[in-house]
Amino acid sequence: DAVFRRNRTVEDRYNVKVTQIIQNSGGDQDACLVPHIRQTVMAGDDLYDLAFTTISGIGALAREGLVYDLNGVRNIDFSKNWWNQDVNDTLSIGGRLYFTSSDFSLRDKSRAYLLAFNKEMIKQNNLDDPFTLVRENKWTIDKFNDMASHVSNDLNGDGNIDDKDQFGVGTDSYNAFVTFVYGCGVSAIGKDEKNTPIPTLNSDRTVSVIEKVRSFFTLNDVTVIPDQWVGKVDYDFWAVSSKAFKEGRELFMTCFPHSLKAFSAECVNDYGLVPYPKFDEAQEKYYTYADRYCMLFCIPVSCVDPDFSGFMLEALSSASEEVLYNYYEVTCKVKHTYDEDSAEMLDLIFDGIVYDLGMVYSSLGISETLWSMCDRKKNELVTKYAKIESKANQKLDEIIESCG
Repeated sequence: DAVFRRNRTVEDRYNVKVTQIIQNSGGDQDACLVPHIRQTVMAGDDLYDLAFTTISGIGALAREGLVYDLNGVRNIDFSKNWWNQDVNDTLSIGGRLYFTSSDFSLRDKSRAYLLAFNKEMIKQNNLDDPFTLVRENKWTIDKFNDMASHVSNDLNGDGNIDDKDQFGVGTDSYNAFVTFVYGCGVSAIGKDEKNTPIPTLNSDRTVSVIEKVRSFFTLNDVTVIPDQWVGKVDYDFWAVSSKAFKEGRELFMTCFPHSLKAFSAECVNDYGLVPYPKFDEAQEKYYTYADRYCMLFCIPVSCVDPDFSGFMLEALSSASEEVLYNYYEVTCKVKHTYDEDSAEMLDLIFDGIVYDLGMVYSSLGISETLWSMCDRKKNELVTKYAKIESKANQKLDEIIESCG
């Protein structure tokens, strides 16, 4: 309703029509609408004033010169509070910004990872309260691992790992692996003192982080990964983790804000929400990963009046306060969470959403190297990175030259 009211208000005020055109991505979720936008621009068709596509792959549009530098578009005021300057700083190259987000878009908020926990299992196992651990800055990956490993149990006593047992961690997919890694402050591409993108993945800290995450993620009796249950259950294997959490047989569950509706309706135990754990107590803040299917927006260069797009983007963003309030303060905090503690945690979670240029410019191959660590028999980051380092550095230099 808030979205409808916002759109009608903007339409009436500026004598425009807000129209959403949904295009099929052709099944390639990583590339999403990149091929379609490329085709539209190359044909010179002025079809869109604004385009959304997923983080993974969107960098190709900038590198190929298919989208405008938003810093050069009139009528956009990035100093306003409906823009996130941290996001802009992360995504910019050489002072140019080709895609971003604002209060206008909910897709980046809805794809920010949350971590839910079973309150009853915390009590039954005499575990420390996660809320208190977060507030006291003791919510670390080591603490998380200890708690998750402690509760794993062969409930039916058959000596086998099956979907009727009790687990420490339930995940939505393999994607959750990098969520824990990003939560420890790791990124594939960072910035130097001149704000120039540089590779930051290959470090002793990253190796240590990956080792800590792998220590629970690769244990089938501790962590449930739906992808590994194909053919092992007589229902949709994607539901194995969420089913166990709803039935009270998982301590933690990786999820998204849109998951909370089902949790609030179907969980047999009360649940709470916390940020992803830090690497150690010295880490500055809690971070959460906006996953690869999160969307950013851009203005295709086939748009003949980008300044009009900038004007409408500013208008829609500034008019989205009610939308964001209803989504975040009402839906997430009140309708689908049980307590003020979780509402407090949501503030920390949303304040720590991070993006990674290594994911945006996926052609570098650096983020893929990180992803591949989740199903390896051992931590091979240094070896794997050495194989791509030279080519990745060359590609990064080319991206900086073409986009900066």
